[in-house]
Amino acid sequence: MPKKNKIIIIIPSYNGQQYWPDLLPTLIKEDYFDFDLEIVVVDNNSSDNSADYIESKYPTITVIRNKENTGYVGANNIGYDYAKSKNADFIYLLNQDTEITPGFLQSLYDFATTHKFGSLQSKLLLHSDKNKINTLGNKIHYLGFGYGKDSDKKDKKNQSIGKINYSSGAGVLISMSALAKRKYLFDETMFMYLEDLDLGWSLNLLGYDNYLIPDSIIYHKYEFERSMKHVYWFERNRLWTMFKNYKLLSLIIILPAWLIMEFGQILFAIKNKYLSQKLKAYLWLFSIKQWRILLKKRRLIQSVRQRSDRQVIRNFSGQILFQPLNGPLLGIANIIFGLYWQIIRLFIFW
Repeated sequence: MPKKNKIIIIIPSYNGQQYWPDLLPTLIKEDYFDFDLEIVVVDNNSSDNSADYIESKYPTITVIRNKENTGYVGANNIGYDYAKSKNADFIYLLNQDTEITPGFLQSLYDFATTHKFGSLQSKLLLHSDKNKINTLGNKIHYLGFGYGKDSDKKDKKNQSIGKINYSSGAGVLISMSALAKRKYLFDETMFMYLEDLDLGWSLNLLGYDNYLIPDSIIYHKYEFERSMKHVYWFERNRLWTMFKNYKLLSLIIILPAWLIMEFGQILFAIKNKYLSQKLKAYLWLFSIKQWRILLKKRRLIQSVRQRSDRQVIRNFSGQILFQPLNGPLLGIANIIFGLYWQIIRLFIFW
């Protein structure tokens, strides 16, 4: 009998005990005929006894205990290393603040075994209103922003399998063979936020596409306000990802729009009283220590890339179409930066 493929579900945990009763009882019942499944929780030194709770109530789940909080990125990377040691064929990253639907992996696996791909995103719906969309695959704005497609809109249940810029880390199947080309899962420098954007972008550079698989459904307890408290991480990681993945000529041609955006971001930060976070992001990014690390990582991805910037950016967005941010200022910004993008993308032939 041929050896079955193996999928390992990786759940980063940090003080997540409040979420386990909604997630784990259903998750441990998942059983599939055509592949083996293992569930791994990587606990980031939680103070709520999450690790003890899982080990006592769900002994079939593998728990890896970290001695410190390594962030979302670090926990997933530890899970990835574990998956490599177990010769897994695919990993599925799952947030602790989610609920699954029974059989959610089957449509992902069926596609994975018949197509070349980098990542496959489940359809993420909002747990607070299961008829509303969290994301149908994420979009990359050419200035490094990422946002969920059709976020907060009603789910019309009419989606089909299609290519996306990148998959949300809240519920995504990733090819281990594609990661072998990248040589790592997440950039450990990023700690949390936009690491999934960086992953999707680089997978595309390596010649792998990312897809939405809408028959796989996950409910996400997403709170936009909770995410926006972490401006520092968003801003430093947004710029880090841009500087690492674009070719130099692309960065030069984008520079005027980037400078205008940064000026606007500073004014917005002053108005909303988070200027210190924005300045802290600049200080971190432009330090000699981090710049050396950035250049090293940049040389790595640029040396192994298989696609040109022109091929990769053709589906990047010049607008941020994200309902929770809708407003007159965003509308004006979308017109200005969208027009600039429509023009300059024509000249990116490298």
